[in-house]
Amino acid sequence: MVVSYDQGLRESSNNDTTNGSLGLSRKLSKKLDVGAATRALLICSLVLLGLLHAAPLSASNSHSPVRSTTLGPPANAPFDHIVTVMMENQGLCDVYKGCGGSAAYMSQLADQNVLVMTWGTTSHPSEGNYISLIGGDNFGHTNDGYCCFGINAPNIVDRLESAGLSWQAFAEDASGSGTCNFNPPRRADHFAFLTFADMNTPARCANLLSTTSSSDTEFLNSLNSANPANFIWLTPNDCNNMHDCGIAAGDSYLSTLVPQILSSKEFTTTKATLLILFDEGYTGCSSTGGTGECVYASFSGPAARKGLQLSPLGASHYSYLSTIEAAWGLTSLASNDAGAPNMLGAFGACTSNCPPSTRFTVTTSSLVVNGVVTFTSTTTGGTAPYTVNWSFGDGTTGTGASVSHTYSSAQSFAVTENVTDSSTPPQTATSSQTITVKAASGGTFLGLSNSIWLIIVGGLIGLIASLALLTVRARAKLAHTKRTTNSSNR
Repeated sequence: MVVSYDQGLRESSNNDTTNGSLGLSRKLSKKLDVGAATRALLICSLVLLGLLHAAPLSASNSHSPVRSTTLGPPANAPFDHIVTVMMENQGLCDVYKGCGGSAAYMSQLADQNVLVMTWGTTSHPSEGNYISLIGGDNFGHTNDGYCCFGINAPNIVDRLESAGLSWQAFAEDASGSGTCNFNPPRRADHFAFLTFADMNTPARCANLLSTTSSSDTEFLNSLNSANPANFIWLTPNDCNNMHDCGIAAGDSYLSTLVPQILSSKEFTTTKATLLILFDEGYTGCSSTGGTGECVYASFSGPAARKGLQLSPLGASHYSYLSTIEAAWGLTSLASNDAGAPNMLGAFGACTSNCPPSTRFTVTTSSLVVNGVVTFTSTTTGGTAPYTVNWSFGDGTTGTGASVSHTYSSAQSFAVTENVTDSSTPPQTATSSQTITVKAASGGTFLGLSNSIWLIIVGGLIGLIASLALLTVRARAKLAHTKRTTNSSNR
């Protein structure tokens, strides 16, 4: 077969054209594939971003527990700050010169302020008394040497924190300040905060603090801080607290420390009181109307009365708790402190035939629409039992010392409790708070939260975009096939 030059040239040209078209189509197809993949990747990234964005919205429906919306002591509390300095192993009449003691400074302090003549102990030796002071019972620990974090029972710290009250506990010369390895020189013997199981958390251990003897710089710095704690405890070392070095040494220590306490910011700008108290003594208190061994207990500071001696029947270390509980409207820890006489007479406050006084706390895991809110009333004075009626601020009411309620709308509500005692004629007391209920995080539509809708919409957008890309790609392939076919037929 003979092919002319012109015919060969035309066939060569057609082949080149066909090959060129096929090459161009392949290039275009690759570009489309790469572009589609890129866009698909971008859309998947956007959907994933939406999911990540939705996740925290969904998680935000779970809030940390709200322990209380009541912060600080009641406005009419006889004191709003109390500092306690614990001393060791001396009876009332070993210390107070008025009945034969030898501590000149402490006797003068008591004569100028308030001295309790019937304050008794709960056990002997030391540790059981310390546990009783903050736990309302010694839980069978009547000897020294018990430690640590083993008593599963409520304590004063639980009550303070539930009412929004701040606290700190200092021990001289301790190691591990601010940690759960806190270690005073005698461990828990003179520092019962270490004996309760629920104290063993980083947040609480951060309030277990060391201070340097005998300057107590860290302790005094706390009293002079911008916001000193409502409750501050100090355990001196065994020389300063009279355990080892005797009455004269401890009296000298206090004669330097107490004036610095009384001149601190806490005592010059707040309604504060200082209690100097001994853990145990050696002289029975029954002859004066107390229980156990009579010990020195003196209140001073701006909130305390002047030149007063108190002799309440049955006073004991449990009176420490009953006094704080009565002053700040806290719930008793046990029957011991519930039945112990309080020392509110030291502050000019009512101690007998008192009218009722009430307050309440608000507890919830999530203060949102349809969340369960619990209101708990604490009433003192008057004559028990009490009748407690509630107005929840949304037109509904309730009855009882502790009630639960849910709110169906997001707004602020004025909650009021009205308490009536059992005296004749009955006496009443009222307490009110405003709480703010928020919408559930993200809101709802057709029973689904916005975060769930965001996931659904993001998924739909991704699906639609993917279908659109597939359509574009199919059309591109079809066009390519047509061009290839046309080129082949020429």
